[in-house]
Amino acid sequence: MSDVKFVFGIDLGTTYSCISYVDESGRTVVLNNSEGSNVTPSVVNFASPSEVVVGQIAKETAVIEPGNTSSLVKTLMGKSDFAINYNGEDISPEEVSAYILKKLAKDASDAVDQEVKDVVITVPAYFGNAHRVATENAGRIAGLNVLEIINEPTAAALYYGCTKDQGKKTILVYDLGGGTFDVTIMDIDDGKIKVICSDGLHELGGKDWDEALMRYLHSEFVTATDSDGSLDEYAQQALRLKAEKAKQQLSSSPKTTVMMDAAGLAARIEVTREKFDELTSALLNETMDKTDAAIAIAKDMGYEVTEILLVGGSTRMKQVEEALTQRYGMAPKKTDNADEAVARGAAIHALDVARGVVEPQSGSDGGGSDTVSLGGTAGPTFDDEGKDLPPSITGAKGITVIHATTKSYALRVLVSGEPKCNNLIIKNNELTDGLISITKTYGTAEDNMQTVELVVFENDFMDEYFEVDEQFILGKAVLPLSGNLPEGSPIEVSFTLNTQGLLRITGLDKTNGQFIEAEMQSPNIPSEQQIQAIENKVKDIIVM
Repeated sequence: MSDVKFVFGIDLGTTYSCISYVDESGRTVVLNNSEGSNVTPSVVNFASPSEVVVGQIAKETAVIEPGNTSSLVKTLMGKSDFAINYNGEDISPEEVSAYILKKLAKDASDAVDQEVKDVVITVPAYFGNAHRVATENAGRIAGLNVLEIINEPTAAALYYGCTKDQGKKTILVYDLGGGTFDVTIMDIDDGKIKVICSDGLHELGGKDWDEALMRYLHSEFVTATDSDGSLDEYAQQALRLKAEKAKQQLSSSPKTTVMMDAAGLAARIEVTREKFDELTSALLNETMDKTDAAIAIAKDMGYEVTEILLVGGSTRMKQVEEALTQRYGMAPKKTDNADEAVARGAAIHALDVARGVVEPQSGSDGGGSDTVSLGGTAGPTFDDEGKDLPPSITGAKGITVIHATTKSYALRVLVSGEPKCNNLIIKNNELTDGLISITKTYGTAEDNMQTVELVVFENDFMDEYFEVDEQFILGKAVLPLSGNLPEGSPIEVSFTLNTQGLLRITGLDKTNGQFIEAEMQSPNIPSEQQIQAIENKVKDIIVM
């Protein structure tokens, strides 16, 4: 292979994924997969114990072979340790995602005649600690060196060149992908990106528009054929593919026709854009409500949105542009490659990380820990002189990104004898120099306590206190005490969060100097031993 070294940006999407790099001339290039497409369906079919199929073929068999096929795995990352059972084995979301990453890396490697190793992977801005750790672990399992996890809206802003224009502006990034929705507001000022606030809907995306259209087409088919409406697996898969195609056609045409056939019956069904918009208005309104809330938060902080940026393939639907223009009085900025913007922006950022223009926030060295240390650095595998690096893309070098917290983090405490959650870190607070650290002193609840259990909650609340809800528990740590302390003895607790969304806590018994330090990690994240076992297994699996 060639000695030229590149770094890559990967948009690991819910329904489609994409990989890009910056070439020798400084242009971002999206690399087609082996099927000739710029995006790869994020679908994995387990063809045999030694072979998996990723992409369009896997997507087409998703309904026909549901027991062997995993779709929408991004919605499970960090939330579950189970994605699919195949051949009597439970497969984790990290492993499924690793196969998608391996497919992207393999096809890209063939295209540039170089091993794909050093990457930046994107995630929705609202992803929390567990989602981000799971994503980095997936990269490690796939054999990649994850330089950094970067938020999708920030990557998109880098690509669209929002930082090139002189002057100050506040942009709203409306990112509607195939399976998730993300809204982020950023202040741009002469090459500095400051994230003001972020929010989103974890499981709302273009797939929901497809399903609404599927229900309508099925209902019309039943009416037209006077059938009982039963569809076998092949007919269901055909219906899903036809609904997605019809949605795409309605983005450029006022109406389209769908030919449906099942059980020996056939019907010709016309769908207008007006009808499609009516069927999906509730879905669009959900995104608009989130957008309204983000704008309100920004306004309270003294920012007025001056520009709207569309990101994600689902923003091609005419209803999105029309609704945003009507509600906010400004036409959104868009390009023809909305589904490539995030990967291209990640490639720009990857190059800057590799050159040392921006400091990488990931502590991964590509082969060790399954956790990320705060303030760590990671370097790509370039020679010391950097002679193999292409020139920095115009407008990318020197960009400063000031992140904001995307989640709140709380400690379980007693308030007047009642258990409460006390948010130390509040969502949408600025991460100065890539970190935010909050320290607070509490008192022991009673005399002679042997230990203090620090229970940490990750949440979306912005109040200082809220009711205890165990579904938000991120992790626990135990601080040993001397055992002879009186009630009210001071315990100092610190929460430190970095741009990766990774939280470290410390506890200090200020009387006797007892100290603990822990990195909070979701119980759904595999252990180091499990990660190593999955990594060894995946090395021997053929990815097609």
